[in-house]
Amino acid sequence: MWWPILLTAGLAIAILLRWHWYGIDWYSYIILYGARIYARLWHRWGSNCWMAPFPRTGPFLVISNHTCSADPAFLLAACKRPMSFLVAREHYDVHWLIRSLLNHLSCIKVARGGHDPVALRKALRRLKEGTPLCLFPEGGLSGVARNRILHAQPGIAFLALVSKAPVYPIYISGGPRTQQLLNSWVMPSPRSVYVTFGKPVDLTAYYGKPLTRALIEEVKVVIMKHVRALQPNRRE
Repeated sequence: MWWPILLTAGLAIAILLRWHWYGIDWYSYIILYGARIYARLWHRWGSNCWMAPFPRTGPFLVISNHTCSADPAFLLAACKRPMSFLVAREHYDVHWLIRSLLNHLSCIKVARGGHDPVALRKALRRLKEGTPLCLFPEGGLSGVARNRILHAQPGIAFLALVSKAPVYPIYISGGPRTQQLLNSWVMPSPRSVYVTFGKPVDLTAYYGKPLTRALIEEVKVVIMKHVRALQPNRRE
């Protein structure tokens, strides 16, 4: 019977055509496509758009709430390009395979607590190099199980103002919503994951102004307001 061979060949051709459409290296394609399959099958992932509305070239900033350790996979599932993430040091070096994957994505080790100027400089360098960068600015999980967003760190405003890269707000709803790192990845979600991608935040009115603490705080509030606006059934 030839049908298994034909089916396998057809699947291989479809994968190769999709890889060509992505226009990225093979390893990056495996990461992105694998994230999409994983998120759909394991967490019943969905979003408000088939693919994220990000630029095909050049840097951009993604600002998202943070619900569990698997959130990066939920964001990569809709991407046509790999993104860099700021990852807690204790999670970065947990295993050599994880470290290899994070290195390929040009991720950045960061100390918990939000006070890491070295990581901030590396993040700015990534943007200057044209690498997309994703931040979970709360410095922790979004009031797990309370469906609320914590206060954000000011680094998001600093990076946005200095780099002038487009800033995309995102809100993740549903999913595991757990503090347990391993459980968030291996246990099926009790609620389906839904990712809402917002339009770029217009910050041009703030460009060129002195980079004061007050300005950074104001821009931070503006960015997080756009993230909160994407929350389903949001209460004012």
